[in-house]
Amino acid sequence: MLLCTTLNCNTLEMDTSFTLSNSPSPVKKSGNSQRAFELAGELYSLVQQWFLLITTGRNIINNILQLKTKLWENPGNAADLSELQFQCDQLGSAVSELEVLPKLMEKIQDQYKALEKLGELHKKIGSNITSDFTPLMFLTWPNSKFVLVVTAIKDAFNEELQLKKCIAENVAHCQQKQMLDLHKIAWVHQVYVTSATKLQLESLLVETGQR
Repeated sequence: MLLCTTLNCNTLEMDTSFTLSNSPSPVKKSGNSQRAFELAGELYSLVQQWFLLITTGRNIINNILQLKTKLWENPGNAADLSELQFQCDQLGSAVSELEVLPKLMEKIQDQYKALEKLGELHKKIGSNITSDFTPLMFLTWPNSKFVLVVTAIKDAFNEELQLKKCIAENVAHCQQKQMLDLHKIAWVHQVYVTSATKLQLESLLVETGQR
């Protein structure tokens, strides 16, 4: 059974686990800045949930690998067959939980878009100067950059979700240990959620004063 994306086996052997530094620190803001701050924290929390589920899925795939190995040696063992079905169902549940996260990220993206439009509206209403300058919510980013960065992060996780769904669908049908090993590595390896994605999230946290 083939994965539904082209993967380089040598690349897959690399451990590219996504880790972040300490949780965002509580910093009081006001108005649009406070909401942008809160949204960044919510996005961070969703990313943490994603990687907890990836770890859960990895452990489940390990269990499936062990059970399939036993069944290849002793076909027809009813207890092992029942447990294998349970583990496959558990992997499906993990994927279902993963599916929710990019949708929640999209809602955060929409709220940043609303903040951008609100900032533009405030500029028009309160503009008694002939400058094109728009006040910044934080340090250096214009409001539009928040939208661009969050969109890029959401898109990366959505692409990764499609791969994880494909892997989960194929795992139960693997008939060779080598293919199961490949699927396990592909599950852990983040093809679309890269170091650039981490940098984007960290930059968002720095800009909003949470780093």
